[in-house]
Amino acid sequence: MADTFKLHIVTPDKAFYDDDVNRVMFKSTEGDIAVLYDHIPLTTTLTSGIAIIYKDNKEITAVLHGGFAEIKEESVTILSDAAEWPSDIDVDRAKAAKDRAETRSREQEEHISQARVNASLMRAMARVDLIEYHKNKSND
Repeated sequence: MADTFKLHIVTPDKAFYDDDVNRVMFKSTEGDIAVLYDHIPLTTTLTSGIAIIYKDNKEITAVLHGGFAEIKEESVTILSDAAEWPSDIDVDRAKAAKDRAETRSREQEEHISQARVNASLMRAMARVDLIEYHKNKSND
């Protein structure tokens, strides 16, 4: 059996995930990170994106929105601003939010904070990406 490590994903509202896993992949501000047991210690910041958790030859997907990850040899703790399972996401609403954010980004109106528009766009894109990823996996 492969070595496992403890994965904790916590949001301001709840303990989102807490279990032993074989591997986890997520998006940091420096790029995608894959963590296995006995990984070198690392602390990094997260950006909105898909997280893929591998446990007992099964793949569990979620979307994480910002935060920090602390990687140790035998554990990973992710403190995320928000986290969602595919079942939590309303596809039509996520696509509408993405379209709205893209429109606002193009318009670049003075009264709209571009940083907020970009953050909204990243969150919406991550949600849509997760649904598409999950749908494609279901078709395999």
